[in-house]
Amino acid sequence: MNKYTFSTQSGKAYYCNSIPGFIRDKSESIIGQLVKHSFEVNKEQSDAWDNQISELQNRLEESGMEGDIIFEYDIVRLGKRIDVILLIRHMVFSLEFKNGKNAFVAQDAQQAEDYAIDIKNFHKESEDLYVCPILIATDAPQYKKEQLLECYPDKQIFLQRENIETFTPKVAQIVAKYGEDKEIDFEKWFNSPYHPTPTIIAAAVEAYTSHDISQIAQSEAGQENIDKCEKRINEIVEYARNNKKKCVCFVTGVPGAGKTLVGLDVVAKNLNKGKENLSVYLSGNGPLVEVLREALKQSVKEKLRRESKETKRETEVAINALIQSSYAFKNDNARNHNVTPEHIMIFDEAQRVWNQEKMSRKHNKDDLLSVSEPSLLYRIMDRHKDWAVMICLVGLGQDIYDGEVGINEWFRCGISEYKNWEMFYSAEIFSQVEDKEIDFAMIKGCSRCHEVTELHLKTSIRSFRADKQSKFVDYLLDNSPENAKEVYDEIVKRYPIYVTRDIDVAKKWAKKQVRGSQRCGVLACSSAQRLKPEGIYVPTEIDVKNWFLAPTTDLRSSNMMEVVASEFKVQGLEIDWAVVCWDADLRRKNREEWDYYNFRGTRWMHRNKGEQQRYLVNSYRVLLTRARQGMVIFVPKGVDEEEDYTRKRQFYDDIYEYLLKCGLKPLDNILE
Repeated sequence: MNKYTFSTQSGKAYYCNSIPGFIRDKSESIIGQLVKHSFEVNKEQSDAWDNQISELQNRLEESGMEGDIIFEYDIVRLGKRIDVILLIRHMVFSLEFKNGKNAFVAQDAQQAEDYAIDIKNFHKESEDLYVCPILIATDAPQYKKEQLLECYPDKQIFLQRENIETFTPKVAQIVAKYGEDKEIDFEKWFNSPYHPTPTIIAAAVEAYTSHDISQIAQSEAGQENIDKCEKRINEIVEYARNNKKKCVCFVTGVPGAGKTLVGLDVVAKNLNKGKENLSVYLSGNGPLVEVLREALKQSVKEKLRRESKETKRETEVAINALIQSSYAFKNDNARNHNVTPEHIMIFDEAQRVWNQEKMSRKHNKDDLLSVSEPSLLYRIMDRHKDWAVMICLVGLGQDIYDGEVGINEWFRCGISEYKNWEMFYSAEIFSQVEDKEIDFAMIKGCSRCHEVTELHLKTSIRSFRADKQSKFVDYLLDNSPENAKEVYDEIVKRYPIYVTRDIDVAKKWAKKQVRGSQRCGVLACSSAQRLKPEGIYVPTEIDVKNWFLAPTTDLRSSNMMEVVASEFKVQGLEIDWAVVCWDADLRRKNREEWDYYNFRGTRWMHRNKGEQQRYLVNSYRVLLTRARQGMVIFVPKGVDEEEDYTRKRQFYDDIYEYLLKCGLKPLDNILE
């Protein structure tokens, strides 16, 4: 058994061979191998393969190219297979065949580019290789527009659109320009670790459709961390169910560590375990709930296309029941004494629960709802006569509303009010909630509180390019420019962060970075009210579903960069490339520390309360940690005081100078 035959046994590909070996193989033999790996193959697919194979054999033989060829290579994150991969010299060619098509369609181009992005970003052995996506519409006339043979900074070559006659000359042209002498080790490349890191949206879709989120971290450490955490959660669920106990799990983690993914995965894995293990994912983050629900509905849209209206309606109801707004859940269950169908409740951003005063205001002083949010949720879940589990996902430095009571209230309720509940937490929870009045002695002194190390996720997976990005943001906001610069120098090559005084330059750069189905967008703090002269309006409400999900050509899409999203709309979600706009609400004081303002009427008002100051800093923390791949920070130039005292040049110059001190490079210098 040779290395190529052995490789196909893994299921990662249907057929592998050297290019000369592929040319010598008979078409029927190759099709036989392809069919063997595929469960359902119709005549249309078989004919497409036959045509694809014969054309490839002829073209590759004429070209005299050498290297390796792979058919139907598995792309785990996207749930798809790449038609053909060519490994030639030090290059990876990802070929997307559209047999019989006579035109280049935008959707096909996006698909081809997404495959290449996936290989480049998540396939370990391809990190330092040139990767080139090629869309082959076999019967199309030669593409008329100029196709640049340039590449992005990460060595991904611009998408090429070719027909069956032009693609091998194009491959030869690219190899001549970029191909290094050394060759790719096929076995090493084929067996390379593959660690995709999906967005929250993509992960939710994957969880719902396959009931499993596996291999999601950009590193083995990140994946191992998540696996261990989920294992302990499952053990606690089993403990509660088998012993008729009621338990609370507190899952903590660094920003972007995958807490939400863990919650979604727990929900998904219990979908098929019967009514007794029903679970619900709750979040007080309305935009997150709205976007996740819509993404799940879109994911099954094609599958349900031929189904009855009743089936479609049932699916929609099921999705809405799976992911719920905590506000609606509380309202529905507070006024009755019914037991919820869900034994397992996942509560995201549990540190942001409302105190009693806020609950009373939010619910029109309704006596039934005039208790703290944790107290009410305990009351609802405690109605189960046998067992129940609440899984609280806890973030750090993300509280941006007043009235958020923090984690201590969860423990206080469990220890003082609901004495039949057990609590499981990691010791890291104490540092996670350092800005809250947490009662260490109360927790440590309760025999029903159990310390579990695995409930803390210590490795960030949000930014697959730089897991230290969140640390950089922390230093920047904590007035530690030297430390910030040190981290910046480490991450900038893999996670570009720039600063500019020109919003048009910022938008142009972000748009230029977008490939395939990636997203970019403009972000600004809700209190950034003096950006209006720059053409940046921060609306209270946006069409958040379309901002995150609509195609690029849709005016409501983030990619159009017309609609600005605030911290309230993007918290818990993410985009690939961000333009973060910085106003004088968070400015420098004597060039040494932060100073905090709110705009009221016609002037800036100082924020004197420590709590309000913290909310503002955390708002910027949210904005600065939304981008998965890179960002540019826009700081206006301001004007002379005589022209507009609310936009004094000094406000913005001081901010800009501080960002430079943190290591940020001016974008204008990069573009020159």
